[in-house]
Amino acid sequence: MRDIKIASIYEGTNGIQGLDLVGRKLGLKKGTYFMSLLGEMNATITKYQANAALKDLADDVRQAVNTLAETAMYFAESSKAGKFLIPVGNAYPFLMLMSKVVMAWLLLWEAGVAREKLDEIAAGKGIHPADMQNLSVLAKENTDTAFYIGKVAAARYFIKHVLPEVDAAVKAVRSEDLSMIDIPEESFAV
Repeated sequence: MRDIKIASIYEGTNGIQGLDLVGRKLGLKKGTYFMSLLGEMNATITKYQANAALKDLADDVRQAVNTLAETAMYFAESSKAGKFLIPVGNAYPFLMLMSKVVMAWLLLWEAGVAREKLDEIAAGKGIHPADMQNLSVLAKENTDTAFYIGKVAAARYFIKHVLPEVDAAVKAVRSEDLSMIDIPEESFAV
């Protein structure tokens, strides 16, 4: 694996991007850009928590957004306490954590738009919006219906199967384990 050139490019790029995110971008304008992003996410979540078909997804994304915000604050507190290596040593895991949360937010947004369109289609056909059995039958002849059902299903899959990885990443970050720093240089020559 180490001889595959693209692997070193990915590793370097992701590591550098993680360091840039944690070391520079989170704190830009005293964190206002990051706080603005969190505000946009929470506005979307609030909008779709009112939709019964998406409430469980919105709740899961809200929990992940809160975890993201708490982890960023944890990094700031660690730095203020002189524990600079915690955010630096966990920059890549934080990048991956944040990417999953942002992706879940965007997929929830797409699912919300799709659900609104499905509700319109259902109303036009005299189908109850929660009647997925009849909507699925309609999807066989109506490509828009099939497309929107797919958008909601994709969001549900990601939020229920991929987003939970955020909890594992946070557990690792909060362990404050810096064993990656403790490896002697000589260990790499063997």
